[in-house]
Amino acid sequence: MTTSNPKQCINREYYLCMPKNFQRPTNLLQQVYEKQVVLENIFVRSITAYGTIRVNNCSFHKKVSVRFTIDQWKNFSIINAYHSMYYSDSNTDSFQFQLTIPKDKLLILLSSSLQNSTLSMNVSFAICYAVQGEEFWDNNYSQNYRLEIIENKQKRTNSIIDQSSIRKSILYDGVLRKQIAEDYQTISNEFRQVGNICGLKNLGGTCYMNSVLQSLLFTSLLTNYFLLNENDKDLTMNNLSVSKQIIASEYLNLLYLLYCGEYNVLTPAPFKQVIGHIQLTYLENQQQDAHEFLIFLLDHLHKDLNTIKSTEILNQTQEIERNLVDQINNHSIIVDLFYGTYLSTTTCLDCMYTSHNFEPFICLTLPIPSTNQCTLEDCLRHLNEDEYLNDESRWFCPRCKCFCNGKRRLEIHKLPKILIIQLKRFQINYEMNLIKNNTLVLYPEDNLDLHQCCSSSSVQQSFYTLYSVINHDGSLNGGHYTTFCRDIMVNQQQWFECDDETIKYLHSDKLYLNSKAYLLFYMMNQTNM
Repeated sequence: MTTSNPKQCINREYYLCMPKNFQRPTNLLQQVYEKQVVLENIFVRSITAYGTIRVNNCSFHKKVSVRFTIDQWKNFSIINAYHSMYYSDSNTDSFQFQLTIPKDKLLILLSSSLQNSTLSMNVSFAICYAVQGEEFWDNNYSQNYRLEIIENKQKRTNSIIDQSSIRKSILYDGVLRKQIAEDYQTISNEFRQVGNICGLKNLGGTCYMNSVLQSLLFTSLLTNYFLLNENDKDLTMNNLSVSKQIIASEYLNLLYLLYCGEYNVLTPAPFKQVIGHIQLTYLENQQQDAHEFLIFLLDHLHKDLNTIKSTEILNQTQEIERNLVDQINNHSIIVDLFYGTYLSTTTCLDCMYTSHNFEPFICLTLPIPSTNQCTLEDCLRHLNEDEYLNDESRWFCPRCKCFCNGKRRLEIHKLPKILIIQLKRFQINYEMNLIKNNTLVLYPEDNLDLHQCCSSSSVQQSFYTLYSVINHDGSLNGGHYTTFCRDIMVNQQQWFECDDETIKYLHSDKLYLNSKAYLLFYMMNQTNM
C-alpha cells in the first residue's frame, strides 16, 4: 500500500485470495478422528470466505465457531458456524460458516499498513470445537489459516463499460475459471455422459436443487442471457459483482461449468452454501420442495439483475430523475421470461358491480381431479372456474359500501414466454394430513394451447412446447426428484433423464406415461414471442 490516507482506500475494490499452498484434506476422516475438528473445505468470493468444518460426532451438545483477526490477534471477532449435516456412516458432523471482512476491520488493517509497511494484508482464523463448555482449537497444526487481502489496482475510468471490464468474471478470466472449477470439485469429461450433459452430485437430500438447476440450464433464453448476452448488449454479465449480486454471480459460475462441456460431474456445494447463508433452510442437507426452491431462486435472480440495471441507469447520468429508475425497478430478464399476468374479475351478486384487478404470476398451480387418469387440459379447466365469495369470505363492494356475496373469476391476461405449471400433488385430507395425489396427468409435448384460459381482452397466441419436467417419486417425507429435459434449440426429438450425477437417454413411454410429473416447463413458440 502506498497511500497516505486509509479512509480514501476503503471505497476501493478488495478481494480475498486463497493461499497458494492450501490443499483440501485427502485423509479427511482420519484427521477428524485424530484432531476432532478439521477445515474440510473453503472457497472465496470477493471479500467473503465460505467454509465447511467437519467434527467428530459425540452424543452430547457441541458448538462450532470461527475466530478471525486481521491485526495479528490484537483484536478478533467470533462467528458461529451453522450445523448442516450429520454423516451416520462416518459418525461426523458438518458445520458451515460465512466470513465477510467488515469495512471497519479493513480500515484498521489499512491504518496498520501505513505505520508498518512490512505488515501483510491478510486475515487469520482458527476453528473452535466446544463441548460442554470446554473448547478445543484447531489452528492448522500450530499455524493459523490465512487468506490474503488483495486490492484491485487496475486502472479505473469514468466509463461504465471500462469499470465493469476490470471486474473478475468466469467468462473472461482463465485463472478464476480454474479456481472455481476446483471449488466445485469438477470431474473432467474424459468419459462423456450422454448428450455431453454435466451431472450434479447429491449432497444429501439436495435432489430438489439439482432438478431445478438442470431445468433452468435447458431454459435456453435464460442461459443465453447469462452466457451469450443475446438479450441485452448494453448489460454484460461481467457487471456482476459478488459483493452485491451474490446469487446471480454464483449462478453464472455454476451455469458456465454445466454448459461448457468440459466436465462430467460437479459438486454444487459452493452454490448451495451461498444460497444457504441467505436462506438458512437451504443450508441444511435435508429434502426440500423443488417448487419452493425454484420460486426462491428466480426471485433472488430477479432482485440481483434488477439491481444491476438500476445502478447502470443511475450511473449513466447524474441528472436522471429517480422516478424514472423506479419505473424499471420491477423489471429484469426474469420478469421478461417467467412472469405472466392474471385478470381477476369480481362481481357483486347484489348490485352486479364488477371490479377488475391485474396480478402477476410466475407459476400456474393446477389442482388434479380425483381420478386415475386425466389430461392437462382437464386441470386447466379448473383455473377458470367461478369462485363464490360468501359467509366469511364475502367481498366488500365499493358501490354497496358493505360486505356482499360475490363471484370471482380468474383468467390469464398476459402469457409468459416461459410457462411453469405446478401440478398440485400434495393435499390435506380429512385428518389434516398431507397426502400425495398420484393421478396420471397426460400432458402434451408440443402445441399446448392456452387460449381457453385467456381473457377476451388477450389477443396473443398461446402455443407452447414442453422442454423440461421435474418429477417427484415417493412421499412428502421421503421422496426423490429427477428431471426430464431436452434442448429444443438443438435437437427437439432427443430427451434426457437427469438423476443427480447420472444422465441417461429417456424412452418416450417414460415421458408420456409419467404419474410422477410435478413441475412442467413450457416455452412459448418462437413465432408467438
